[in-house]
Amino acid sequence: MTTATLTERYLHAATRGLPETQRAEIRQELAERIGDDIDARVRAGADPTEAETLALTELGDPDVLVAQYLDRPQFLIGPQLFPTWKRLLRVLALTVIPTVAVFFTLAQTLAHKPFGEIVGSTVVVLIMLTVHLGFWTTLVFAVLERSLDGKPIMEWTPELLPEITDSSRNTVRIDVASNLVFIALFATGLFAHTLVLPFRDSAGETVPLVQPDTWAWLPWYLTAVLVLDATFWMLLARRGHWNYWFVALRTVLSLANAIPVAWLFATDRLFNHEFLALTGWNNWQELVSSGGVLAIVFAFFTVGISAIWPIDAFLKARHAGRGGR
Repeated sequence: MTTATLTERYLHAATRGLPETQRAEIRQELAERIGDDIDARVRAGADPTEAETLALTELGDPDVLVAQYLDRPQFLIGPQLFPTWKRLLRVLALTVIPTVAVFFTLAQTLAHKPFGEIVGSTVVVLIMLTVHLGFWTTLVFAVLERSLDGKPIMEWTPELLPEITDSSRNTVRIDVASNLVFIALFATGLFAHTLVLPFRDSAGETVPLVQPDTWAWLPWYLTAVLVLDATFWMLLARRGHWNYWFVALRTVLSLANAIPVAWLFATDRLFNHEFLALTGWNNWQELVSSGGVLAIVFAFFTVGISAIWPIDAFLKARHAGRGGR
């Protein structure tokens, strides 16, 4: 993380969504304009820091300014509120819609609905949700625009500028190191967990946590995936930054991790019934068996956790593709 000046943050906020062909030109033009304004204020006796703040405040919201540069109309609900409306819709789309999709699908699955009905009803709900989010958000802003007589909801100041993160090789190294440590710990737990299991059978042998038929192949499969995972992180360390090829590889490896484990959870092929019976847990059969509440929740949890890595990889690749800013 580097500490960027207010001017750098302003230029970043104004040009981050522009096409590559226009970004450098408009960034340079804005930088010259801001620099000239700051110099004029300093010559007039202003403190340099104060001069920078006043110059950026006078320019106003960077999204509004760049729209003027591009002659891009923002009249859906008015130019003053359009950037705020757009930001809010983006946040809602990236948070509310995925959350509803996951929990609605989980609820339908727990209700033992047919697969086709789950898919169809989820699609319908998401379409309706998208329409309602867009309609009601736009309606609220339309009312606000008329109530505020074209004034912004809140006065823009340079303190509202987003921070700029430095996508350096050190950041990738931290990612690689932390994931390699996680892989080592997971591999150790995979093979060493049997040493701490508390239950013994009549012959004095440890009662395994995992069903013997599954344990015959699962550790070796997971070990192979972990080796591929470690290779992936070392290749990323050598490359030094994310790109979309690494996103594709990360997605494949996440699926290779998640799908078999989620399938074992959902079909009651993971936990050893003898082990669960010895725990004194009375209703484990109802909850863990195929179609049970915990079986479904564990399967969804496995897929959900594994989905974090490809999403994170995509955001980092997108970030790196914009010059690490």
